[in-house]
Amino acid sequence: MKKILLNFLLITVCLVACQSSDNVGREIEDNLSKIINNKEVAFSSNPIDYIDQNQNEYENIISKGEKGLKYLIVELKSSEENGLKEWIMAKASTDILKTNNPIKEWSTGKEWINKYSEND
Repeated sequence: MKKILLNFLLITVCLVACQSSDNVGREIEDNLSKIINNKEVAFSSNPIDYIDQNQNEYENIISKGEKGLKYLIVELKSSEENGLKEWIMAKASTDILKTNNPIKEWSTGKEWINKYSEND
């Protein structure tokens, strides 16, 4: 009986952890979509304008901490694009890392993730 209960608890913990991870990704993607699709700054070529105009959504991404960072890194590595979304993902990653960010100079999301991966 104890083995059955222990297995049940283990499976439950795994399911909750997986759902939590999926939720983090979904929340980050929702916030990124709101940021990059904001019509009020659609003509700006400055990514910071998108962040400034959508501060709450950006803060929501940053608030995911280590789980959010892991998601952002995986997504940046697998992305075939190198545009606004990738830049914002890289910027969010640097803001989550704070002083632990080993990359001080970068201009694109792909540049940041490539340099970060070399240091990892």
